Amino acid sequence: MVIPAYNEEENVYQTVNLVLDVMTRDFEDFEIILIDDNSTDQTGQILNNLAFTHKTIRVIHNKCNLGQGGSLAVGFANVSKEVTIHNAMDYPFDMSDLSKMVRLIDRCDIVVAERTSRPGYSIYRHILSRVNILLLNMLFDLRLSDYSFVQLYRSSIVRKINPDARSTGFFVPEILIRSHKMGYRIIPIPTKYLPRNKGIARSGSFKVVFSSLIDLINFWRKKL
Repeated sequence: MVIPAYNEEENVYQTVNLVLDVMTRDFEDFEIILIDDNSTDQTGQILNNLAFTHKTIRVIHNKCNLGQGGSLAVGFANVSKEVTIHNAMDYPFDMSDLSKMVRLIDRCDIVVAERTSRPGYSIYRHILSRVNILLLNMLFDLRLSDYSFVQLYRSSIVRKINPDARSTGFFVPEILIRSHKMGYRIIPIPTKYLPRNKGIARSGSFKVVFSSLIDLINFWRKKL
């Protein structure tokens, strides 16, 4: 599992412990890769403390801020297990849904978690999300209702695809679109979404949206 974090000191202990509880209970062999995205608070030190206590945790410290997409790219490049999943440090993906995703991976190459609802979203975030999905479904022939939540991958696929995008909003969609184009099997599954309770959400900021749109346009112009 890969979890990036930027200034998430309020969420780190709770989220990592929740992840550890489920992974320890349900899996004999696993790893948790925590990416400190050049945080300016105590996030990095807290991650180090957790890695010192738990041998299944590895911490990578980015030398500069790469954003969520860039941090996921770093994490995926360091995965050593056959399958991997990612989550965010505010714990939007309920780990209790992981087991039903794992059961599907024998039948496909990527399992896509599709949010059944988005509690805590502002009107702006709802509109932004719907426009994003509409645009992706119009421009590309992969039809999903959620491109930007959580996915369970065969790790070899992520390493092989190596997407060009590093933006928060298009890094994962590019992986999915490329995978579909290459003939990999993708299965969507409905899952819960948990709203952020602590810390600051950044994925809807103008800077993030703009960089994601640029990555999308550049990818589309290549007509892959």
